[in-house]
Formats: sequence, C-alpha cells, structure tokens
Amino acid sequence: MDWAGDKMRRTTKVQILLLSALCILLISMPAIASGYKLGIFGNANMDDTIDEDDIAYVEGIIRGENELTELADANYDGKIDEEDITQIEMIIQGEPEELTLLQYIGYPEELTEEPVTIPMPIERIVAVGGTYGPETLCAFGEGDRIVGVLESAKKLGVLEPFLKDKPAVGTSTFTWDLEKILEQDPDIVLAYAFRYFPEYDDQLRASGIPLVQMDFHDPEKFSQEIRNLGWMLGDQERAEELIEFEEQHLDLIKERTGEREQRPKVYAEWYADYQAVGPDNANNDAITIGGGVNIFHDASTKYPEIDSETVIVRNPQVIIKFSDSRDIFGYGVTDTKPLEELRAGIANRPGWENIDAVTNDRIYIISTYSHSVHTSVLYSYVAKCIHPELFEDMDPDEIYGEWFQKFLGLEFAGVYAYPPPSSW
Repeated sequence: MDWAGDKMRRTTKVQILLLSALCILLISMPAIASGYKLGIFGNANMDDTIDEDDIAYVEGIIRGENELTELADANYDGKIDEEDITQIEMIIQGEPEELTLLQYIGYPEELTEEPVTIPMPIERIVAVGGTYGPETLCAFGEGDRIVGVLESAKKLGVLEPFLKDKPAVGTSTFTWDLEKILEQDPDIVLAYAFRYFPEYDDQLRASGIPLVQMDFHDPEKFSQEIRNLGWMLGDQERAEELIEFEEQHLDLIKERTGEREQRPKVYAEWYADYQAVGPDNANNDAITIGGGVNIFHDASTKYPEIDSETVIVRNPQVIIKFSDSRDIFGYGVTDTKPLEELRAGIANRPGWENIDAVTNDRIYIISTYSHSVHTSVLYSYVAKCIHPELFEDMDPDEIYGEWFQKFLGLEFAGVYAYPPPSSW
C-alpha cells in the first residue's frame, strides 16, 4: 500500500470536499472545552467509547436529524456518508485499516487539537517521548512493539529489562537520529505533545510515517491520551485499568485533604538549590491536593529562583526537595548515604536552623521518577509527608510497588523518597 501517496491524495480530497461546518469544528474548537470525550474519529456522539450508538448517530446525521459533530467523519474524508458507518463498524470489530485520532498539542492552558491518521494494526513503534512513551507502552504489555527508543530511556533502571536490546535512535527528547529511525521501518513514531517537532515531522511524513504526539505524564491529559492509545493498541481494557489506578489513589488523597482547613506551609525546591516550585505545574498541584500551601504559589514563573532569606521569612513547616538524579534515586538503588548528605546539607544552610521544618525534622527528598506516567504515586509521597497523621494507613512505596507489579510485572526495588515513607 502506497501509504504516503494515499495520504497525499486523501489530504487533497479533504481540502476540496471538507464541509464548511466540519472545518469550523476541527479548526476552531478548543481542546480544553472538549471535556473527556474519546478523541477517535468515529466517536460520533462524542462520549467515551465507540459503539453501536455512534452508528445510529451518523445515520441520524445523514437523515438530517442529528447535528454534525467533530468526530462524526469516521474515515476523515471530509464527508458524512455510509463509508463512515462502515469505518465505525470496522473500529468496533477491531479491524480498521486506518484510524484518525486527535492529538492535544501544547500545555493544558492552551491546547490545540490536531488530527493524525495512522495505519492499523500498529506493529512497530519508535518511542522518542523520553522515558514516558516507552514506559507507557510497557505498562500496556506492548514492549515487543517497540523497535527504537532514546538512549536515555535505555539507561532507566526500571525499563532496562524491556529496552536493553532495543536500538537507540536518539540521545534526547529533542535530538533524534532520523536515519536510524527510518532504518527501523516503524509504523508510527511516538513523541511528546507539549511542543511541535517540525524539524522531524516533515521528513517523517515524506517517508509515509506518521508522527503521533502524546503526553502520558501530564495529569490533565492522562485519561484522554491513555484511552486514545488503548484504541490504537486494541486494548481498551488495559487503558481503563491504568486510569482506574490513578483515580483510585488520587480520590483517596482528595477525600482526606479536600476540606482540610489546617494546611501546612510547604517549601518545595526543584532540582537546583534555591529553585522553588512555583504555580501552574503538577508539582504545585501535588502540594495543594496533598493538603499543603506552597509558600511560592504567588511567584510569577513556574520554577523561580529565590533567595534564602525569603524562605526563612516565610518559615515553611515542611520542606520537599525534588530530585531527578539517577545516582541517588531509582530502581535498584540501595545506598541512602548520598540522600542523608543531601538532606543534612539543606538543614545546615545558613540561617535555616530556626525554620519550623528544620527544627521539627520535616525535610523530605522525593524522586520525580515517581511521577513518570503515574501521577498518583508522586502525589501519594507528597501527601504523606505533608499530612502523615491523615495517611498513617498509606505507604507510598507500597502504592508504587502495586503499580510495578500490576503493570510491569516487577517487584518494587529501590529508593524513591527519603527518609523512608514508613518512618513518616
């Protein structure tokens, strides 16, 4: 099948035939207003699945009884007709030759919906979305479909059993080796969606390979992306299991902290010394949902540089240091001496001896690898260190271990927070 030639002909056809109303829907409808609809073309009634109801809805559009919707054009040819019904039937049966889905490009506050059409079934995937893309595919039990990853993903301890023999096709999120990617003959290339990759997208398109962009690490996109991926991989059941895991543990935290009036002040420090966690990011959300108040929630940037004196004046009751170091944190790590030294260094900063968090020995170090594609795990660590009295029955290490076992088939091993959460 001349996929590239077919895509070009189909694109031209869309440009000629696309109904004006459908064009307005696709171009102007903001993704943030779309709620939690399943973003697969064929989801004509805009709910969270594709089933017989969508066939009935398209039939209603054809008869002039139902309104045109964003995803009614199941075969994405710019027309609503019997061929869309045939495509929906094929999707329901798990046998479509192609699938068109919505990508959510950008950050949640300013998302853009962009369709991409992919060949089905997908057998070969190059995953260049950092470690998150490969980890999500492995969580679906689809490690065998991965035919290329970034060098950084191969070095992540928890993924080593799955990726050690996979070809490296780039060194970082932004630096891919296009020649090596093409050598793997992938059906799709799976990348992050928080930005565009025009330097690679055009060349991949010219080779007939769709660039599919998804952000599995973003809490606000997670359910949407996982459900879309479930339909791409033909495993909607696994998608719902991943979503249910997140909802179960996040709901527990919200239930216990949501109405809490007593909210400790938290200084959360990012990777560099005196680089605070500010507003409008998942780590600030972790503090809020965890029942605390970020002392730099009023900063003008997401991760501001601050001075030591301001921390002293604002006097936090809890200090959380986030780290992405694979030398001191991660799967298989056993030596906690570097963490002890890091924690002592924070406590011994000049003038900090009278800060409440230091006086009461409430300094915690948390690995951001505990976030990854399972936000609920990181949020559990944060909630526990802010309100240990509310979560005496919750051990974040056990929650992480549950995720490892259920989705990767691995036993929990390593260090992701210090001191050990069982001591909080």
